[in-house]
Amino acid sequence: MYVAEESIDRTYRLIKENVPPHAPIDSLGVVRKVEEYRQFWKPRNGICVMLLGESHVYTKKQDYELKCRRSVLDKIMLPENPDYPVNFVRFVYCLGSGENDLLTRKVDKNKKWQFWKIFSSCVAENERNLGFHKILKSKKKGTPNLEQRLANKVNIARKMQKRGIWLVDASIVGVNKLDRKKTKNEIFRICWRNHVSSVISKSRPKHIIVIGKGVGNVLHSELQKLKIPFEILPQPRGRRNEYYKKFQRICRKYCNL
Repeated sequence: MYVAEESIDRTYRLIKENVPPHAPIDSLGVVRKVEEYRQFWKPRNGICVMLLGESHVYTKKQDYELKCRRSVLDKIMLPENPDYPVNFVRFVYCLGSGENDLLTRKVDKNKKWQFWKIFSSCVAENERNLGFHKILKSKKKGTPNLEQRLANKVNIARKMQKRGIWLVDASIVGVNKLDRKKTKNEIFRICWRNHVSSVISKSRPKHIIVIGKGVGNVLHSELQKLKIPFEILPQPRGRRNEYYKKFQRICRKYCNL
């Protein structure tokens, strides 16, 4: 077991001990798989911009048992990346997230695309063309062909990896199903103290973009202690292009593009 996994397992145990017994919390298997995807796309030559999100989306056990179809992944990336995970989790770094046609069975409400718009913005060459047509399904303004769209997503993820842009979440478990704000904030604090702050400190990014004012409010004072420049932006739901252009500008500045 590597150090990050030990940290995650310990943090997971603390979460389970401190949240209401019936709170919807991912299985440890889901949490570990999310981290496996995150580590797969971690930049190898240092972090320039860290995206600090809220969390992945809670993934039910029966959905986690699904897999991405190897017959499709083989054409996109698996031959040269045999270690790429194939279990489905509702996490942007998993190619099955938002792509039911890639899965062995369709799942409900699998339509997440906002974070791919953020990713695309982060590697866009200029703010006038953020490249959304490459990752959206729309026939008129997108890329309806599954394999081409997935290849475009992989290309974006590889550019992020090369340029030092990495997504880390404030919580190791999905918090979107939690009704009580108090519970959610406690999870953020537990994760910060036991895992996330260490990940950020060791990565030493040049800049942090906090995605979500809820996370920003809870961790603001802790982020200040790191002495790393950061900016807090709201969640991407329904945002216009001006919102995504901010990601492009920040990444262009700190990634020396």
